[in-house]
Amino acid sequence: MYYNSINNKLNIKNFCDIFFTNIPKNKTLFFPFKIPFFRSKQLNYLKNLNYINFAFEISKLFLNNISDEDLYNILHISYYNKKILNLIKLNNNNYLLNLNNGNTLTFKDIAMLPLSNLIKYFSFKNKKKMIIFCATSGDTGSSANNSFKNIINTKIFTFFPFNMISNIQKKQITTLNFKNIFNYSIIGNFDISQHFVKKIFENIKNNEKISLLSVNSINWFRIIMQIVYYCYISIKNFNNNKFDFIIPSGNFGNALAAVLSKKMGFPINKIISCTNDNFYLDNYIKNNKIENFILKKTIAPSIDITIPSNFIRLMNNNCLKKKTINDINKNVFSDKIYNKNIISSIEYFYQIYNKIYDPHTIISLCSLYKEKIDNQIVVSTSYPIKFIFSIKKIIPNIKIKTNIKKIFFLKEKFKIYPQNFLIIINSIKNNINV
Repeated sequence: MYYNSINNKLNIKNFCDIFFTNIPKNKTLFFPFKIPFFRSKQLNYLKNLNYINFAFEISKLFLNNISDEDLYNILHISYYNKKILNLIKLNNNNYLLNLNNGNTLTFKDIAMLPLSNLIKYFSFKNKKKMIIFCATSGDTGSSANNSFKNIINTKIFTFFPFNMISNIQKKQITTLNFKNIFNYSIIGNFDISQHFVKKIFENIKNNEKISLLSVNSINWFRIIMQIVYYCYISIKNFNNNKFDFIIPSGNFGNALAAVLSKKMGFPINKIISCTNDNFYLDNYIKNNKIENFILKKTIAPSIDITIPSNFIRLMNNNCLKKKTINDINKNVFSDKIYNKNIISSIEYFYQIYNKIYDPHTIISLCSLYKEKIDNQIVVSTSYPIKFIFSIKKIIPNIKIKTNIKKIFFLKEKFKIYPQNFLIIINSIKNNINV
């Protein structure tokens, strides 16, 4: 598999090149030169595989410079004896797909575990120290810190927006007391944190001793591992009817993975990307308008993002011509659920169905029940416990059984930084050399 930057088709690179380059010189993102396509016979073969073998067959098409044996070992270590996916029937022929069975109760764990093992593999092979950077709107940071904690020859710098993620998400990020973890709370929103991470790669370069890597969805391996579970669920549950996937979308990496799974020939019908009051996606998909909005803080903080970088991947792959919106609308649809409706729906599902869902899953559930169409899969990306304080404001007497209480007694490790890149970059350089 070869790649190029999304607006420079001549900048052709292999997987290892883009993995360690992170961002092209033109400051865009990398994208596969050609998406692989599976025929019916190949799909029938894949349908009978377990998750590890399935992940191997899909991911090896996107990777080169890694032997099949090494790739399989990475996937086996990551997924062996773990519950990866959980499909629950809602009504008629509609389902809820739980992607949040990992260590930090978020869908990000599915891709982050094999990514951490892949980076360990490269560190040993190349005999280099790995410097990891992560910008998070909540879940990516907790998953990354948990996956990279105490790994030899690895340091991770996690950026999160000050006072704009849930209390539990913050605790999961900041209470891991390991010497290789550095947490930066940036005064501002996620977009600013992500901007700083991209800017870091312009100011600190790889050399003989260190390699810098992003574990955001800048990193294409993250997208590969997300493609795997959409391919797997779609083919395992295909029985004459193709399913829609309704996905809460922030930076669009999860939804992009579903779009690419469909393009690869897997039996997927619509991909419905759902946003909150920050509806850049919905505005473009429905109205073909590219507009920057002022970010609004909502009860669903993980998707409080204005411009989703992975949607730019999709738009630029379609060359941004007049027909772009028509090309995208063959695969991608959208919906938006306002904050006030998310709040009322959390209460509604508890009162009517005695079910508690996190605010992001509620967004997708609202879209499902609004349209009342069969053959749809609602994607659940996080557990409600991660947003318990917001939920308790809506349902004061609610109790959720959990063993997460101990996290409140642990000491937090983070520093608050202003929007001053010079201060931040100097701090990072000092900590790299510690």
